[in-house]
Amino acid sequence: MAASGLNASTYDREGRSHIAALADYAMHLMEQMKYINEHSFNNFQMKIGLNMGPVVAGVIGARKPQYDIWGNTVNVSSRMDSTGVPDRIQVTTDLYQVLAAKGYA
Repeated sequence: MAASGLNASTYDREGRSHIAALADYAMHLMEQMKYINEHSFNNFQMKIGLNMGPVVAGVIGARKPQYDIWGNTVNVSSRMDSTGVPDRIQVTTDLYQVLAAKGYA
């Protein structure tokens, strides 16, 4: 899981550059997977789900504390990943509108 714009220094409310950065990251991951497959004679596949919206964050665990995020935004992304088409990046309608306005296909 990867997230962007979680704090004031990375959240860009007006330009939404953190959303473009996350989309760019997802596309680079897909390109890297192709490279790995070509050079290792494997056929690994990846599915990516991107969503935007509010999350709740915090530290869980007493013996092995871990920082985690929760919420419907995370759940929808997870479902898009688990039900998505291999080698594709699936996005919600809201995210599509933001990316289309920035020139993403």
